Amino acid sequence: MMRKLHMLGFNFYSAKDVKVIADFVYNDEVVEEGIIPLMVTPNVDQIVRLDREENHELREQLKKARWILPDGQPIIALSRIKFGKEKGLEARLTGSEFFPEMWKILKDHSNKNVLFVLPSEDLGERFKKERPNTGYYAPPFFKLENADEFEEVMTNVMSFFNENPPEYVFVGLGFPKQENIALEIFNRLKAKNMKLPKTFLLGASFEFYWGTKKRAPKFYRKAGIEFVHRIISEPGRLAKRYLWDDLPFLGIAISELRKKD
Repeated sequence: MMRKLHMLGFNFYSAKDVKVIADFVYNDEVVEEGIIPLMVTPNVDQIVRLDREENHELREQLKKARWILPDGQPIIALSRIKFGKEKGLEARLTGSEFFPEMWKILKDHSNKNVLFVLPSEDLGERFKKERPNTGYYAPPFFKLENADEFEEVMTNVMSFFNENPPEYVFVGLGFPKQENIALEIFNRLKAKNMKLPKTFLLGASFEFYWGTKKRAPKFYRKAGIEFVHRIISEPGRLAKRYLWDDLPFLGIAISELRKKD
């Protein structure tokens, strides 16, 4: 039985590494009432953004995800401060480290239908070449608030469910686009009484997998300061996010520590 820890409103899985999680997910049947076969990997930035009033409804939906992994060293540290080192979360479990382990399993089980929703055709072609029984869709730029654009994206995504529906769906378009796409897939399949695929929201994991986007060196990752490397790599886009926008996490963490579970 995998251990869970409830914190920040989420039921995080605790494990020593992502390989344990990948093996568990592949064999998991997902039978809990009210739980959806979805993987989310909240980090500090996502916790902060989900705490904003306009995202509260989305946060409540994501709490129903079957597999919730702690992607962020501050989340691990907070768990150990609150529950103690032995009862806190064992390790940071990132989507970018989980994906290669899950993909390795699926390559060994080529009978499983897989769908990628990702940022470029090139990435899709690479995955299809590596594992032929794989479909992909790279949507054009769209705005979530534009109903027509979102509907066009969903129409194209759902076309893959007409024949031989995918059993595994990987979405990597960034927050909150990937979350809305995944939840809408579930809504439309439920309306047709169709089986829900195991679905994974993994951000830039596919680009890291192929090296089209560089991950932080191991030193940064092991020290839990991968965000420093990202700021250095993309200062114009990420400096404000990490150094200013995510400061409210301190208040969220203090509120969490004051809660009596």
